[in-house]
Amino acid sequence: MNKLFSLLLGTSFLILTSCGGGWSEDQKNIVKNECITMGGYDCDCYVTKATETFKNPAEYNKKASELNEKFETAIEECEVQVEENDDNLESF
Repeated sequence: MNKLFSLLLGTSFLILTSCGGGWSEDQKNIVKNECITMGGYDCDCYVTKATETFKNPAEYNKKASELNEKFETAIEECEVQVEENDDNLESF
């Protein structure tokens, strides 16, 4: 639930703060945090591909089919192997 909330909050922030002027560092950090939540990607690479593909956060949020296909192809380079961890972690 917390991951879903973070994703929704991040997306809402991008929608509300994007004014077509490119990417601010805060907006890049939000995309990076979304990437971390998703897992499976080198998130610095993911952010770079997002900012190269989409001119601004509004385009990223809209993800028009043409640009989205280009982005999906681009982020394939960013995929990383995720090691499964069978260790039981204690929670405090």
